[in-house]
Amino acid sequence: MQDLVEEFGIRSPQVSAVRAIERSTVGSLLRWLPLAYAGVSRCIRGFTRSGRSVSVLVHGDTLSTLVGAFSGRRNGARVVHLESGLTSGKLFDPFPEEILRRVVFHFTDLAMCPNKASVAHMLHHHRAEVVDTVGNTIVDAVAMTGAAAIRPDVAAPYIVVSLHRFQNIYNKRRLRQLVYLIEEAAKVLPVRFVMHPATRARLAAESLDQRLRLAPGVELSPRLGYGAFLRLAAGAACVLTDGGSNQEELAALGVPTIVMRERTERPDGLGTNALMESDVPGGIGAFLAGGHYVKLRRPPAAVAGKGPSQRIVTALVPVG
Repeated sequence: MQDLVEEFGIRSPQVSAVRAIERSTVGSLLRWLPLAYAGVSRCIRGFTRSGRSVSVLVHGDTLSTLVGAFSGRRNGARVVHLESGLTSGKLFDPFPEEILRRVVFHFTDLAMCPNKASVAHMLHHHRAEVVDTVGNTIVDAVAMTGAAAIRPDVAAPYIVVSLHRFQNIYNKRRLRQLVYLIEEAAKVLPVRFVMHPATRARLAAESLDQRLRLAPGVELSPRLGYGAFLRLAAGAACVLTDGGSNQEELAALGVPTIVMRERTERPDGLGTNALMESDVPGGIGAFLAGGHYVKLRRPPAAVAGKGPSQRIVTALVPVG
């Protein structure tokens, strides 16, 4: 998080609710959970006890989203959920993100929804006040990185891979299947595998990290900063990712994308620059070998007028 604060020049004072260290295993997250709840609650009570009206903004579908929303509700604050109303329609897919989203919806007082489907979902199933932000804040973040100016490297084309979802890395059979797929992709074009700490730990636990290090054409990279990753992805021939935010970012950039999941809660890019893994004709290996990803390339989307971030600010702090 600190990398993002510095990269985007955020100057607001920071208050630490809990000691910030990397939590890349299930056990460490479970140990972190009560500490995070206690720390966030303590911070929120410091505001609500003053008698002021307090809003707690939470974003997305992570465990910290749930901690923030639950703490806000329990301590008398208004809970504002950014990226609200998105759903895959399947309770356990993706796991645990879909469950986290649904629980947070119940704690939400003001839902900032990125599209009409998410607006309809919140209006139909929940009692929250609803605002259509016409896109997610990620659209504005992508524009700030300058990645839209990057063009694919035609002289030395490459593929970017980013995998970190629980269902991908904690299923041994699935993880081995993905390693094999990366090896096959590297026979077509060089692969730059950007690894989250959790992914690296799981590969090591299954003795697959050495196999990838020795695989011809595979370059392993630690997790990159936000702008650095987007600029790398913008120059790629194709990106294989299981990240929901990546799906949105790459849709804004028009980069050919294969979403490495069975289901996604996001419509971004589908039918234009992105395909779900199961929808890739002939399988991913044949798709890459045949160069069919080229047909998915789209020009970067332009952010015209007020972006989603400005709409959120306007809804939170009305003029006058």
